[in-house]
Amino acid sequence: MKPGIPIDILHEIEFAIQAMDPDSLNIFVDEVEKARQIFCLGAGRAGILLKAFCMRLNHLGYNAYLAGGIPCPPVGSGDLIVAASGSGTTPSVTAVLKRGKVAGARIVAFTARESKAPIPGADLVIFVPAPANLVNERNTKSQQPMRTLFEQVVFLICESAICILKAKKGIGDEEMAQRHANLE
Repeated sequence: MKPGIPIDILHEIEFAIQAMDPDSLNIFVDEVEKARQIFCLGAGRAGILLKAFCMRLNHLGYNAYLAGGIPCPPVGSGDLIVAASGSGTTPSVTAVLKRGKVAGARIVAFTARESKAPIPGADLVIFVPAPANLVNERNTKSQQPMRTLFEQVVFLICESAICILKAKKGIGDEEMAQRHANLE
């Protein structure tokens, strides 16, 4: 592969992942393992990648739902909400998180916002050092548009969590495939 944009993008992703808290992935996996039910929440592209995460959780046998989707049971104590908001202030996301917190759910939130309380009420904030013109303007900017780097890293962290959970549960691809949709 010739040097250029693809290599530069891979370097951005690698740098962002290496700059993350190394314990955050294992803590995230622990939160998923403890949850009775898991609800995934994000707006826009972040919501799309959490839909993929939710699907894989179901393939592993977890009770995982898209927050606000159909069907979606009520959230309560013992449940986990996994949210992604690059800004940490997405109104549709923060409003749902507040309701989930009142109902007793734990919250894991991915964000690119550098702040002491980037997402109020979150039990675990996974800070993704993915600067963009929209947040953390003082840091080096990504060459990718808007929050693309944030979304890429969140997706890779979620996929890594799936691999760890799959190994811990001793589930093979065949068993996962049995839970895959067959009405496509």
